[in-house]
Amino acid sequence: LVHDLRSAVEHKEFEVYFQPTWQLSEERIVGFEALARWNHPGRGLLQPDDFIPAAEETGLIVRLGGWVLQEACSQIEAWRKAYPGADWTMSVNLSGRQLQEPDLIQEARKALGVTGVDPSALVLEITESVLMQQADSAQQQLRALKSLGVGLAIDDFGTGYSSLSYLQRFPIDILKIAKPL
Repeated sequence: LVHDLRSAVEHKEFEVYFQPTWQLSEERIVGFEALARWNHPGRGLLQPDDFIPAAEETGLIVRLGGWVLQEACSQIEAWRKAYPGADWTMSVNLSGRQLQEPDLIQEARKALGVTGVDPSALVLEITESVLMQQADSAQQQLRALKSLGVGLAIDDFGTGYSSLSYLQRFPIDILKIAKPL
């Protein structure tokens, strides 16, 4: 799997799928979430659970995540131009490994600059567990990301040990509550 994963990153075997985010009260789409899928030549379309852990472990998640960020920014900019009245946002998941990268801010700045997307159209998501494991370093990175003008979200809140009062330390805009088991 790791060998195939390295090759997949080099040969761009990944695809980005876009899941709509709905505002139920008005029955309208308000945004999208970018989701990576691996179009493996022998095993077919693989879901994130099939390859993200290996990508995290090997560090390939940094390159893959950077590519997904770029693709997501390009797509939301294209949709916003095609539908001028729509103020949709695009959510992109950040892995724990990406959050540790010193070049993360530069990577986000580059994706925004190259695509021309308004930073307010981008929402970067991290899971509660990553936030709790990397609280001190995450706080600094999140503040730097926030200074770019992007939105920040905590995903899967309620799966760890944090509290709402603890989250006040972070510049979070959106809290996504985990579904009960």
